[in-house]
Amino acid sequence: MRGEKAEEFRVNGVVERLTPYEAAQVDLPEDELADPELVERAATLLAVMPRNQLRSTVERLLSPNDLEKGGRAIDALIDAAFAIEDETGHIRRLA
Repeated sequence: MRGEKAEEFRVNGVVERLTPYEAAQVDLPEDELADPELVERAATLLAVMPRNQLRSTVERLLSPNDLEKGGRAIDALIDAAFAIEDETGHIRRLA
C-alpha cells in the first residue's frame, strides 16, 4: 500500500447531533448545610441506640442512598456539641 494516498475521513454535523445531549448547568450551594430532618433523626438514633456506634453505621441508617447527607447531619451534631466522634470512628451522644 505504499505510495497510495490515505483516504481522508470526515464527519459532518457532529455538533448538531450532540447538542440535545448537552449537560445542564447545576448550581451547587457554596456551603451545603445539613438537612434539619436528618439532624433530628441522627439525634434520635444516638439517643436510643447503644453507645459508641460506628459513624458509618449511623450514616447508612440516616441516608442509605446518600452517605454524604448522613455525614453532614452527624457533623452538625458534633458541631453543636450533642455528640463526639473518637479516633476509631465511633459516635456517642454527650450528656
